[in-house]
Amino acid sequence: MGRHSPALGRHHRTESPRRGGRYTRTRAALAGALVLGVGTSLTLAAWSDDEFGAATFAASTFAVESQTATSTWAAHEAANPATLAFNAVAMSPSLSQYATIDIRTTAATNIGGTVALTSTSTATGSLLPQLEYRVVVTPVATACNSAAFTSATVPAYTTTLAVGTATPTASGALAAAAGSTVRFCFDVRVKANAPSSAQGGTASVTWQFTSTSSS
Repeated sequence: MGRHSPALGRHHRTESPRRGGRYTRTRAALAGALVLGVGTSLTLAAWSDDEFGAATFAASTFAVESQTATSTWAAHEAANPATLAFNAVAMSPSLSQYATIDIRTTAATNIGGTVALTSTSTATGSLLPQLEYRVVVTPVATACNSAAFTSATVPAYTTTLAVGTATPTASGALAAAAGSTVRFCFDVRVKANAPSSAQGGTASVTWQFTSTSSS
């Protein structure tokens, strides 16, 4: 029995270092694996893919034209205004004369809008102070005469046709591609209290109509 004790003691002493060595080697292997794992994650490449969107832009087209009873559809600028067909060569006090002008968009216009009487752009002549007028928008099929001015919303006569005088409120909607016509019906007369000295006098006036696209 005594001879086996040292052997047991020696066996016991040699086991502990081996277990400790394996534990140390295991920790070192784990540490190495962790370092390897970090290094691998830093070198991985990501997949990528792209999508693209494109668009084309174009401005709208907006233009108008006009006609009167004695003219055809055309662009009438300040240099060549359309002539309203008033029977106004022998006017007398309180005797109204009527005439129309029609306005619409051109066939190439691809957007709607509005048109309004905005001003008297030019006016000359000795008869100007004795003239007054009013205007309404009427359907194309409606005659432009005294009956067109019977509504309660008809504006009052202006005090003169001179430049700078406030214009009556008159406007209408314009459809694209000549889809609608706005007719302005004018009533012009010599004032009831015009003096006899106004006889033989003359005057001329140009009205401006401003059209605005809807956007």
